[in-house]
Amino acid sequence: MKPHHHPKTWLSSILALLLLNPLSMAIAQPSPTPDELPIIGLNLGNRNVNPGVFVRGEIDEFTAVDFENWLIPYDAVLEVLQIRTTAISATEIELRSPYKVLRLDPNDIRQDPELGRVFSVAEIRDRFEIGVEFDAFDYAIVFDVPTVNATRSSRREPPLVSLAGLPVVRSPSFGLTLIEPNLTFDKTKDSDWQNRSELLAVGTMFGSSWFARINPGNLLDGDPWQLAEFQILNQSDRADYFFGSQPTFWRGQTPGDFWGTTTIQRRGFTPFSYRNISGGANPTRRLQPNQVTATINGRAEPGTLVQLVTNLQQRDVWDEELVDGSGVYRFTDVPVGRDAPRNYYLLLFPNGSLAAEPVIEAAEFTLLPEQLPTGASALIASSGWRRIRKPDKFIGEFQGLSGGVAYRYGISEDLTLGIGSVYDGDLYGLAELFYQPKGTPLRVAISGLMSTDSDVDAEVVWDQQDLYITLNTNLDRTQYSLNWEVLAGLRLFSRGTWDDFARFGVQYSTSGRLASTILGLNWQTDARTDWLLYQRLDQWTLTHRGDDRSDRLTTDTQLDYRLNRTNQSDFLALGLETEWVEGGQGRTAQDNYLLTAGWHYKSRDRNDIGQSLWQTELGYGVSAKSHGPYALIGTTVVPGLFLEARYEVVTLRANQNRFTFQLRSSLGVQPGFGPGERRPERLRTEGGILVQPFYDFNGNGERDAGESLYQDSVDFLIVDHEVVRSQDLYQEGDRLLLPLSAGFHRIDLEEAGFPPDFQPTITSFAVEVAEGSYTPFPIPLQASYTLMGVVTNADGNPVAGARVEAVDEQGEIVSFSITNSAGVYYLEQLRLGTYRININGQAVGDRNQIIFNPNSDTLEELNLQTPPPNNDRSQRRTSKRRKIISLPYRHPADQVGTLP
Repeated sequence: MKPHHHPKTWLSSILALLLLNPLSMAIAQPSPTPDELPIIGLNLGNRNVNPGVFVRGEIDEFTAVDFENWLIPYDAVLEVLQIRTTAISATEIELRSPYKVLRLDPNDIRQDPELGRVFSVAEIRDRFEIGVEFDAFDYAIVFDVPTVNATRSSRREPPLVSLAGLPVVRSPSFGLTLIEPNLTFDKTKDSDWQNRSELLAVGTMFGSSWFARINPGNLLDGDPWQLAEFQILNQSDRADYFFGSQPTFWRGQTPGDFWGTTTIQRRGFTPFSYRNISGGANPTRRLQPNQVTATINGRAEPGTLVQLVTNLQQRDVWDEELVDGSGVYRFTDVPVGRDAPRNYYLLLFPNGSLAAEPVIEAAEFTLLPEQLPTGASALIASSGWRRIRKPDKFIGEFQGLSGGVAYRYGISEDLTLGIGSVYDGDLYGLAELFYQPKGTPLRVAISGLMSTDSDVDAEVVWDQQDLYITLNTNLDRTQYSLNWEVLAGLRLFSRGTWDDFARFGVQYSTSGRLASTILGLNWQTDARTDWLLYQRLDQWTLTHRGDDRSDRLTTDTQLDYRLNRTNQSDFLALGLETEWVEGGQGRTAQDNYLLTAGWHYKSRDRNDIGQSLWQTELGYGVSAKSHGPYALIGTTVVPGLFLEARYEVVTLRANQNRFTFQLRSSLGVQPGFGPGERRPERLRTEGGILVQPFYDFNGNGERDAGESLYQDSVDFLIVDHEVVRSQDLYQEGDRLLLPLSAGFHRIDLEEAGFPPDFQPTITSFAVEVAEGSYTPFPIPLQASYTLMGVVTNADGNPVAGARVEAVDEQGEIVSFSITNSAGVYYLEQLRLGTYRININGQAVGDRNQIIFNPNSDTLEELNLQTPPPNNDRSQRRTSKRRKIISLPYRHPADQVGTLP
């Protein structure tokens, strides 16, 4: 029954609401009848999201009548609860909020004749598991939502890179990039100077890299030089080509190293990347994919939200799925590999509530390097000769034709098979099997060459987090290894063969902020025992090693005291080495010792590849035979050069009075001479760009004498839409090197990374990178001039709202400004040249031109007076507004045009 309200009571209620909440004046309504639709605010906690929305409900004084059955518009609820909707089918939609995910049938959503689709308060409480209350003071419905941990998506598609229309910077077609000589000189009191040396060179040749390694022998004795290695390499995601010296993809059956040609053709996968991997170019590695895909599935209660994450701490969500009525969830094409996570975690949220504590399950994968994705394939073919080195010949002798062809195919996620044929002194059939059962830590790799004699190599690996077992056999000999974490910090080790040798060990380790301990003991079946003791306590470190064999016993003990808590390489060292050798069988018994005390230091400052700029050792040694000082000094402070000199009087077994000098140098010759890349092996398989931003004072686009490099910042490069971080760059003297894979890359320049008054005139390029070289990429920074002043009328009063334009010699408006209330204008981004100044489209008289040359200040002042009115419209010059352009200048990109 409708309650009766006296007019005075009604007025007093309104006055009370206005006094208690003045802000509600615009939305406050009298108590409605059941047929009325009051306007009610919607709050998310203490924050108002919607100041007023029609709802169906009844209010008695300040009380919500039958609040559970109030009807609130569907769209308003989605807005306030931040719910996104996705249509699954005609009979199912998914509602996703930051704290809840659910699905419902859209046909089950209630319809109101005036409000449209609606939720009742009871439905909101039940479906979304949140609190909903009416606040009479605010005259609003308050939704109380839980706080959940923030998540982020780790599934990111690579950005689409467009090179169309960009100026092109080409890579060098042929050249030498760097030379690295390595020299070591050694002398003792009983011997003459000895020398060991090596010379490395790398460059580019028609889009491919070339690499040479030469052994000059003993330079002091005039030994003949020998070519140890020479290789030309061209590789891409689809195909690779090797020419010259290279490893074979089969196990060699004849002596000598292989020289020839090899090609790899791939389909359905991207090969293993060589970046930051030493060891040079290896065709076998290029048969291995960067990553494979896996499927993860399981069962859970319907309505459970399952998230697949790569990081439990930051909740990096790769994918998620709401379990339907089947109770089965499934994630397909999950990337696993070297460039993808190996361990995932499943978070199971009951009833789709992200505010609940999830059940966590691990999804771990072991990698079989040779395993191909399902349906992917690789074809490899080689032909060439075996080279036998000769001491008196630079190249050696070639003999014995060798070659082979093989094909691998990914049968399934678990199985990859290979087949082929090889000729290497005899004709062999080749068969390969790579098997990794899904959901197990087992992996199996078998490769065999079959002829009259068989050469089979099989490896079985069990790779769990706390248990690692390998079994390797070639049919004649079987080897094994075991690494088992029995308890936290306690491990058991073993390795050996089935029949004649075995080694067993146990190790205990624990660590903390101020202390850590490692205890290890190993025993071998040939009566050899060795042990390790390591103890760190604050600034003290004790290391002790021992080795007990049947005929000798050696120990090595060192106690270090760290002088600087922030630099672990600045310490005092006290060391003791001992050796006891049993006499007999023509051997004299020995009892040696060496006691040393000294200071060791390595600077915290390091070069781009992690080497300390300075290292020093200074101390004194006492042995059973003699005593004397020892000293070492080394430096990499000169870019591209490593120098180290060592002097010691005594060693454990002798009084040698030995001096050693070592030099490693990397000389870049592209372009010009200077410090080079300190890891030439890396340039065999990729290239990069040589970035040189410079102040182009005369605006000709070339670096002339007196034009210095800009070195205040490196935060201006964007490569393929990815911001380049400072740690991705290598600074070698005045050379700024950015390693990149071969091919075309889009390079964008971030103007904020340059001085505001010196800017690049072109900010986007297509840069070609070739293996074995750095593409020179000069960045001319031309002065950016600003013209400012005040516009006045004939009476000397400032003119507001006047349009001031700078027009170049081609008649283009390159900059304009609207004067403020004080008549001030600013014309910015002006380059070298002559400009005409217009006000409101008219020339300003005698002072209508200004010239900017290299001697001009970057900020010039020119006060202007408005020209007299010109009523002759036919003589009034009009100009089309154009975007800011630069004056013509020569840039390396201009010489080759644009990409089609």
